[in-house]
Amino acid sequence: MKKNIFFAPLFLLISSLAWAENPTLLIPQSSLLEASLPLSEKDEVKIIDQLIIATTTQLEKQKQMKDLMLQFKKQREAFIQGDQSKAHAGRMLRTARQIYEMIAASHLEHLFAKDYLDELTFFASIAGKTAVTRP
Repeated sequence: MKKNIFFAPLFLLISSLAWAENPTLLIPQSSLLEASLPLSEKDEVKIIDQLIIATTTQLEKQKQMKDLMLQFKKQREAFIQGDQSKAHAGRMLRTARQIYEMIAASHLEHLFAKDYLDELTFFASIAGKTAVTRP
C-alpha cells in the first residue's frame, strides 16, 4: 500500500513532463470549441458599465454609513456631556441600529473593532424590539 502512495506522485510528475515535451497536447479541447454565447465589445462594455454602477452604489452606501458613524460619535459625546433627554437617547439608539444593520448587511464586521461592534450591538438591541445578535 505504501508503494502505491509513493509512486502516485512520481507517476504524475512523469506524466506532466511528457505533456510538457509536446505542447500541442496542453491545449484543452474546450478551448477549440466555439463559445455558446458570442462575445463582442458591446457585451464587455455592458459588463464594465454594470461593474461601475455596482461600485458606485456600494460607495454611496459606505459614504452614508460614514455619515451615520460620525453622527453617532457626536450623539454619544453629547450624551456623555449631559444631553440625556429621551429624544436624544432615542436618536442615538436608532443611529447605532442603522450603522449595525448596514455593517451586517454588507458583511463588513471583520473590518471593525470588537468593542465598537459590541457597543453598536448593545445600543441597537435597546433601539429595537428584538435583540440584535452578533455572528
